[in-house]
Amino acid sequence: MRPRDPRHPSPAVVLLTLLLAPTSCGGPPAVTGGRFVYPLAIEPTTLNFVTATDPLAHLVTSLIGDGLVDHDAALRPVPRLARAWEFSADGRRLTFHLRPEARFHDGRPVTGADVRFTWERAIDPGSRAMGRLSDLLPVAAVDVPDPHTVVVTYRTPYAPALTAWEMPILPRHLYESVDFETSRYNRAPIGSGPFRFQSWEAGRRIVLTANQDWWGGRPRLGTVVFAIIPSPETALQALLAGEVDYATLTPAQWDGEGARATFTRRFRPVRFESLYYYYVAWRGDGSNPFFADAAVRHALSLAIDRDAYVRNVLRGAGQPTESLFHPAQGIPVGGPPVCDPAAAARLLDGAGWRIDPRTALRARAGRPFRFTLLIYAGAAEPLQIAQVLQDSLRRLGIDMTIERLDWPSLWSRLKSGAFEAALSGGLPDLDPDTVYGLLHSSQIDGGQNYAAFRDQQIDAWLDA
Repeated sequence: MRPRDPRHPSPAVVLLTLLLAPTSCGGPPAVTGGRFVYPLAIEPTTLNFVTATDPLAHLVTSLIGDGLVDHDAALRPVPRLARAWEFSADGRRLTFHLRPEARFHDGRPVTGADVRFTWERAIDPGSRAMGRLSDLLPVAAVDVPDPHTVVVTYRTPYAPALTAWEMPILPRHLYESVDFETSRYNRAPIGSGPFRFQSWEAGRRIVLTANQDWWGGRPRLGTVVFAIIPSPETALQALLAGEVDYATLTPAQWDGEGARATFTRRFRPVRFESLYYYYVAWRGDGSNPFFADAAVRHALSLAIDRDAYVRNVLRGAGQPTESLFHPAQGIPVGGPPVCDPAAAARLLDGAGWRIDPRTALRARAGRPFRFTLLIYAGAAEPLQIAQVLQDSLRRLGIDMTIERLDWPSLWSRLKSGAFEAALSGGLPDLDPDTVYGLLHSSQIDGGQNYAAFRDQQIDAWLDA
């Protein structure tokens, strides 16, 4: 593999990583016992604490279930189910002390056995717990010397050890004797968190009610409703009509509504830096002839004018990122990616993908450079990004088709590897080890390395 230029993103999976800075608007704070309606752009496929993968499912499950650890507004680890913890001198043993007053919503106490069961399910290949696997693979053993003590032993000292235990804890007594993937509790979960699951109307809403007996005290809200509203325009109209209490505005919506005095009188706008980013996974496992060559992946990355996209489409509400490391993680990579179509063309020529004068498309050995990009159909940004990519590649002589899928279909294709290229995204932890799941070769089957990327040097860096 040719040396990597630090000015460009790694050719592993990255084409475009955008740090979105959305503007969110909401009404006045709810009073104790009130009702808060939050629009979900994606309906979760499951509420199983271990197998749920998308950020919005994690939002719902974080209210129903408790992890051992949480983080505060400054993203520092704080106690949750674990009232305290300590590391051994060599950094390999992490001991948690559980709250004896913590109870699941059915009244059963939360014990170390539930913690160990949750870990066992998360690392079990049959559970398909792709979003949790990389954080827990370094764990060698979980021991329970007594019901309120959990000792986690790591093979080597592991920096994001605490972050891994933000995962909500499963009630062992409800899952141990049923099929984990098909259990009814995946759609009607019982946790130990501040809100109890009440109902899930497919395609409409998920309703949670306050857990009066929560160890942390009764929540101020009486009811939280997650309304399934895939369209940003519909979510805005619902906000204006008083049907939801919060909405994330697109740049165009903010330009249209944010300048109106009537809008700013009714709603409180908050502009914040989101941790979410987008990237393109080029499937490079040999199942297609296009993306196994790092030079080709690098060429496609060079073709995209990210600055123009942020300026013209996002209206400045975002920024190109250097790599799969989020800027908030503070990892210096070398500067934002550049746009250089001429260099991209030279790389493609050198890889044997040359313009066929009869079709104006690039081809090699008689095969045209033509592929399909999978994207999520329920949001505006993926289509906008895909259209910019499509236009940029067309100028290079590459024919890209866009296929829009609902979330369950897209998720199924990503897990199975049945795609040529796919636009996906991530919500990383502040710990930079997040990229392990996306780039390490061990995460190709059963992990989040959808692109089937393999590089011994990068594996060694990630392991270190």
